[in-house]
Amino acid sequence: MRIGLVAGEASGDSLGAGLMREILKIHPDANFEGILGPKMKKVGGDCWASSEELSVMGIIEPLKRMPRLLLLRKKIINKWLQHPPDIFIGIDSPDFNLSLEEKLHSKGIATVHYVSPSIWAWRANRVKKIRRAVDKVLCLLPFEPDLYKIHGISAVFVGHPLAKNLPYELDRKAVRDKFKLPSGIIIGILPGSRSSEIKNIGPIFANVAKSLISKYKDISFVSPMSSQETYNQFEKYLKHHCIREAFVLVEGHSHEMMVASNLVLLASGTAALESALLSRPTIAVYKLSMLTYFILNKLVNIDSFTLPNILLKKEVIPEFIQNEASVENLNKIICKFLDNQHETEFSKNDSELLKSKLNFNTDKLAALEVLELL
Repeated sequence: MRIGLVAGEASGDSLGAGLMREILKIHPDANFEGILGPKMKKVGGDCWASSEELSVMGIIEPLKRMPRLLLLRKKIINKWLQHPPDIFIGIDSPDFNLSLEEKLHSKGIATVHYVSPSIWAWRANRVKKIRRAVDKVLCLLPFEPDLYKIHGISAVFVGHPLAKNLPYELDRKAVRDKFKLPSGIIIGILPGSRSSEIKNIGPIFANVAKSLISKYKDISFVSPMSSQETYNQFEKYLKHHCIREAFVLVEGHSHEMMVASNLVLLASGTAALESALLSRPTIAVYKLSMLTYFILNKLVNIDSFTLPNILLKKEVIPEFIQNEASVENLNKIICKFLDNQHETEFSKNDSELLKSKLNFNTDKLAALEVLELL
């Protein structure tokens, strides 16, 4: 059995690795090939390119990589048309994967798209392309399948792997001791997993940290970075602001760093869901380049970009979008928390409610849906 896969970014890599492991439990003879991330490569497969190639955010920013991405997609389409896999699974990265899926699907190859594009937020017309391109959509959010059924598209909610796999047993003191973190106030700062996110948000977070250092003498910061590339990029901003010594930078270990923190300041995305599930007081920032945001603002039909707020239908995480994400605004709310902690603690009840909405055996359910289609 040959299974084609294309995963984008760190989250897609984690989903792909879990899916591959579950498929191998049922079909040990399964072979995987395509664009794989580091975790997927550890499971085993023929890697044609790294998932980091597809890790780019926005509308304008991907245009810079367009020639290389188009060439890459053309190569893998030709390869699979000459030697068709039994099934193809595109994991997230809809701008890259949907066109690939459409081409393969038109030639009779079964296709699955894993992680629904946010058609409920923007570019709703993309559902027409999804209908042409895929046999099945695997959704991580509970309200998404109904949106597809209206259009006659097979879609299944498989839960969100974070809800099941997070290390809820972690203890703050134990984590601080393990990583030899300083005592006192620790702020977790997560500027994003993509280079484009760090470019937009990193300088703001560095300025916020510098401001907090001047007010709180026992404060320090931890920043788990998704890769060596993003580590180096963010470190440059910290050195530029002369605050590198106040930060503990690590590659990975995001869950441990969140648990160790009194407060988490992050780029809105999957990390916000992680932090909320771990019951960490959290502040989210969503900021794009000016041109990208100008275009996006004309297309988006939601008020919040942060998943816990969307799922619980209320603002459980303060969210600062674009120009609101100023050093002054962020510093003000962080100081409010630090000076009056009980007012802004993340509710355990909200955390448990999130978990109950999402906690399913995602990897196994996704594998069964793929194999059922086969």
